[in-house]
Amino acid sequence: MTDHDGSGTMAVSVENVGGIGKQEQAIEPGVTILTGRNATNRTSLLRAIGAGLGGSSGELKADAEAGSVQLSVDSEQFTRSFTRDGQSIGVGGDPYTADGDVVDRYSCLLADNPARQAVERGDSDALREFIMAPLDTDEIRATIERTQRSIRSLREELAEAERQREQLPALERELDERRDELDDVRAQLQSVRSEVTEYEADADAAEEAEAVVEDLKEARGEHERVRNRLETQRKALGSLEEQREDVRAELSEMDQPETGRSSVQSELQRLQQRERSLASTVNSLLSIIEFNEELLSEDDLAGVEVDGDVAAALDPETQTVRCWTCGTGVERRAIDDRLDDLREVVDEKRRERNELRTDIDELRSELRALRSTAQERESLESRIDDVEAEIDERTDRIERLEERQSELETRIEELEAKAAESGDLRDSDLLERYQRLSELEYERGQLEERIESLESELESVREEADRVEAIEAELEDRESELASARNRIGDLEQSAADTFNDHMETVLDLLAYENVARVWIERQNESAVDQTVAESSFELHVVRSTADGAVYEDRVGHLSESEREVIGLVVALAGYLVHDVHESVPVMLLDSLESIDADRIAALIDYFSDFVPYLVVALLPEDASALPDEHARIRMGEALA
Repeated sequence: MTDHDGSGTMAVSVENVGGIGKQEQAIEPGVTILTGRNATNRTSLLRAIGAGLGGSSGELKADAEAGSVQLSVDSEQFTRSFTRDGQSIGVGGDPYTADGDVVDRYSCLLADNPARQAVERGDSDALREFIMAPLDTDEIRATIERTQRSIRSLREELAEAERQREQLPALERELDERRDELDDVRAQLQSVRSEVTEYEADADAAEEAEAVVEDLKEARGEHERVRNRLETQRKALGSLEEQREDVRAELSEMDQPETGRSSVQSELQRLQQRERSLASTVNSLLSIIEFNEELLSEDDLAGVEVDGDVAAALDPETQTVRCWTCGTGVERRAIDDRLDDLREVVDEKRRERNELRTDIDELRSELRALRSTAQERESLESRIDDVEAEIDERTDRIERLEERQSELETRIEELEAKAAESGDLRDSDLLERYQRLSELEYERGQLEERIESLESELESVREEADRVEAIEAELEDRESELASARNRIGDLEQSAADTFNDHMETVLDLLAYENVARVWIERQNESAVDQTVAESSFELHVVRSTADGAVYEDRVGHLSESEREVIGLVVALAGYLVHDVHESVPVMLLDSLESIDADRIAALIDYFSDFVPYLVVALLPEDASALPDEHARIRMGEALA
């Protein structure tokens, strides 16, 4: 979706949605007032616009097979389509935003808006849930866990780097000592070589001695190489076994899913189907109510057959109206009573639908958590399989090297015995000289290898030691990220509470409710959840004032309907501002303001208009007359196609 700044005209085209057959309107930036009597489809148009924005407010017209909403903003087209398929309604199209929940909560402020309903019920938990809904706490917890793992890894790296830095002096001393030893061995080699060269012995004895010594040298050299390889393989095996135990421990610490994904998915599908069914029911009932309201309106009653005497003429409620479906006469009062019953049913269905939406959101979160846990378990189990395969391979190598080591030890013993049993060599010092020469050459090779190893190790240790500062800086960044993630929910909670409190104070001053001194949200801290995220609860407070200036705290339920409606709208505005909804959905829709007097409606709309690029409000004519003429007006009785 492309961001729009609300500077251009928004064209709206509606067909077969709510109670509208066909209608086209242009919504200019600023305030647009939909004015008209009841049953002129003001609410249907608002709900249709909400559907085009991406919300769930739009409903297919009861007698239509297909319907649509089209929005055109800055030459971009957005659509929402409705198609009847048996008992269900298919919803499609490319709406203004894919985040319909944001539209339902913060842009579509109609009578069934969750904020208005929560204030009406005095439900503080629902208020917090309304404000915090866009924040994905599961993702925050996942981010915290990833950051914690990163911090643990960095701390281990830092400890290793510091340990390496501490080893530098000892390694440097050892390198100097080995170099001195190598110089000494080289001097001894030179001396022994001179002695062998000058030694007077026959050629056969010298050749025999050299052959025995050469065989011993080769056997001992290979034995040392095998020993070194064995040591390397055993260290690698030990490391792999530790790694396997670490992964097994991590796997054992993971929570086992209490509910299978299939059962959660089935329950989610069931609730979604129930929600669609309720939506269809509400739509049908609203269509019936709107039709009968329009039928009974003063402008339309002239077209309906009415029976009654002079008393009935004086009291229209006692008039007998001929039923448009079966022809039976029924008092107008009875129809009104029946419509009131239907309105109560609609309200009940809407409440049930809102509860279902909450349950659906919880199931979706649970399903995401189950999927994440399953994926992580699969990853850990795969790592265990890989490690165990490498352990088996290392074990086989060790067994083969041990066999070779045993063979070489036997070979060395045989060669040493052969040298000891040779009479000619035993009576001569030549073999001893060759053996000493071999030992010195072996010692020289060992020293050269050790010096090379020390030089390489020193280079690696110096590089690791040089990383201490870089690791400390990265660790500080990760710890800062962890603190930020942990505080993110709390910061947003406090921001939301402060935003509501600031705007509520201003609105109360504007609307001048005489005995309401203050309304504010108190954020009450609670303990951290899973040692990762600290969450709080919201408490909505109301302070009243008496004629003599005394103040006392009261319950939300004791407020007038007008006062509760204003509070609910300001809660919704706070959510709209805290989550920067104007950047993604620059439209706000208002309806059902009849309980608020006209002057206060005018002040409230003027205040809201400062924060919303497109503010569309449905008002009765007498309420609309209190607003300035500069606001655009659409007279719905005239606007219907």
